[in-house]
Amino acid sequence: MAIKFNIGTLNEGSQTLELISDEKELGIGEGFLKEPLAISLELFKTTHQLDLKANINGTIFLECDRCLEKFEKKFNTSFQLIFVQQTHREEAFSEEEIRTYSPHMKSVDITTDIKEAVILTVPMKKLPDEKPDGSCSWCGRTKDFWKDILVEKSDDDD
Repeated sequence: MAIKFNIGTLNEGSQTLELISDEKELGIGEGFLKEPLAISLELFKTTHQLDLKANINGTIFLECDRCLEKFEKKFNTSFQLIFVQQTHREEAFSEEEIRTYSPHMKSVDITTDIKEAVILTVPMKKLPDEKPDGSCSWCGRTKDFWKDILVEKSDDDD
């Protein structure tokens, strides 16, 4: 399966599409998403161009870098693409957000773009949010707990 929409059937002007997608459709490993993603596409079509703004909401499962427990992290990400109709003399644009399409194309596939946007939401440092008192919102441990463990480990190494 793929996330495609038919360019030819879109009316000129502004329109919105609301979609739902899951791990299987995006080709992401099982157990990465808590629930299907909510995808909102804002489209603006003119005769030779289609502007697309995608907004993606969901919840992913991550493994805490401190305690190694799985936790949930909500995310909201967005990206933009511009599809410009390619004439016979033009070459493809090299910019990330601009794509060319043939006037004979029936549909545009944005599955890979959505998959990449979701994967890019994974933070380099995977930690749950902290409560106002400084403890972990997921496991409840404090920074002092981790500091004590690190001190004990370094004392054992001597």
